[in-house]
Amino acid sequence: MARTKHFASRARDRNRTNATASSSAAAAAEGPSATPTRREGSQDEGGEAQQSAATPTTTPPAGRKKGGTKRTKQAMPKSSNKKKTFRYKPGTVALREIRHFQKTTKLLIPAASFIRQVRSVTQIFAPPDVTRWTAEALMAIQEAAEDFLIGLFSDAMLCAIHARRVTLMRKDFELARRLGGKGRPL
Repeated sequence: MARTKHFASRARDRNRTNATASSSAAAAAEGPSATPTRREGSQDEGGEAQQSAATPTTTPPAGRKKGGTKRTKQAMPKSSNKKKTFRYKPGTVALREIRHFQKTTKLLIPAASFIRQVRSVTQIFAPPDVTRWTAEALMAIQEAAEDFLIGLFSDAMLCAIHARRVTLMRKDFELARRLGGKGRPL
């Protein structure tokens, strides 16, 4: 793709230089003109009429301006001072995060929200006189819960890969729970 673009611009430049060389040779054969010859600039009406009569068919039509590269630069928006933000390819950051979280040993679920959930579940299922938890017990429950979830996610991922997919779906979790005997049956 890039080769074609460069070759096209080279061919256009060659045609332009051949046209200007032939027009200047024709003008020199006629004799000195009243107006000086210019390169690539805008010409007045008299000089343009002389050039259009002596130019070969390889030059662009009279209605078009010369300097195709300048025209494309002018048509481009002038946002060169804003730098394009860098983006990684899809999946690169996910793999980096997986490696990072596999190295760490800290708990991933926020402690305050987990404790709040434990207390709400305790109020529903436990007798009314059980309302207090020690900090060690809450940490042990949180570690067990995260270990359970990590195992469930890895089993579900294996089910998705077995189905020749890379996207986790609900049916993968259901199959992992059913095969592993984890949690209540569906």
